[in-house]
Amino acid sequence: MRKRFFSLIIFMAVLLSSPLGGYSCHASSLDSAMDSLTQQITSEIAGSEKKRVAVVDLTDLDGKASELGKFVAEEILNRLFRAGEVRVVERRFIKKVVTELKLQKSGVIDERSARKLGKLLGADTLCMGTIAELQRSVKINARLIDAETGSIFAVASAVVDKKDLPSVWMPEQPEGKRTLSNINDSMESNYLRNGGFQQRYNFWTRSVGDIQNGFSQAEIISFSHGKSGKALHLRHRGEGYIQFFQAVPITGPDLLFTASFQASSKEGAIHAFSGSGAAQIGLQYFDDRNNKLGETILINYVKNPFADTPLFGVPRRSPDTYKTHYIEFNGDRFNQNYQINIRQEIESNLLGIDPESIRFIAVVIWCGANHAQSGSEFWVTDLSLKGK
Repeated sequence: MRKRFFSLIIFMAVLLSSPLGGYSCHASSLDSAMDSLTQQITSEIAGSEKKRVAVVDLTDLDGKASELGKFVAEEILNRLFRAGEVRVVERRFIKKVVTELKLQKSGVIDERSARKLGKLLGADTLCMGTIAELQRSVKINARLIDAETGSIFAVASAVVDKKDLPSVWMPEQPEGKRTLSNINDSMESNYLRNGGFQQRYNFWTRSVGDIQNGFSQAEIISFSHGKSGKALHLRHRGEGYIQFFQAVPITGPDLLFTASFQASSKEGAIHAFSGSGAAQIGLQYFDDRNNKLGETILINYVKNPFADTPLFGVPRRSPDTYKTHYIEFNGDRFNQNYQINIRQEIESNLLGIDPESIRFIAVVIWCGANHAQSGSEFWVTDLSLKGK
């Protein structure tokens, strides 16, 4: 069993570059539109040597906020963060500053307010824009503003088919009355989006590995054991893996991670000599420069019977370190509302991490194996990351 098998690695798909300001007149799927839009933004920022970006909620043409505008801003921020080419400002900090400057209601940011906003956020670039509703699609227009001069230096556009939009397409509701259909946890209280998979794969990014040797399947199923009534169901056999992940900005480590899950990991026909499948939920911690600080990994696998002996060459799980903590859980048993206190986890088990330096947390759902005859199966639902 290769040691690297048990390490969680986030793979980013290579995005095809396209000229900034150019877009297809045909409506795209939501994911492809967000990828295209972010690639345009990334290319232009790289060319301008900008280093720190603040993504402001997009508005409608009248300058009014919407849930879709927040969703698009979140998607752009997450993709910029995963690309790792620029630093991004935490969105909750942006919201606080925008509110203090009384820009939220007007939706208008002029040259003067752009300079002030950039200074308060420590950003050299502001990314903002509008969303226009067309007959069968919506057009997203993003603008990049130089925070030092307050002038626009680039634009980007994408068109999304309305049928591919999540249920966040609705006007802003008064504070305290805002709801999202088909989502149990409100956006304000739960950092994770679509943790119950009621919106299928929205907000989650998928990647696979070793496609020549292994085989994976993913589906959203009805799941009566979970609160949401839905679950992500993964199956994998042979070498390789399938994973889904979501990276979110946070305001501090005083959070409670909750998940409900069940796993089944199988070895091959020859006991102790045909590898193992593995199912994992990983929490990866990043600082404001997108540097990975460490991780907590919930894992189920078939332990080799010789793993606790000094026998040389026996496949073993990677050991715990000051920055990596493994938590093994039994398979074939449903773990309902399993909880991890983030601050307590870091202060007790990850002593190489300063909890106050964490600015992003990535949740990674991973299912894979390291032998042609081994495999794994995973059911996951009701994921949340909330303030305590």
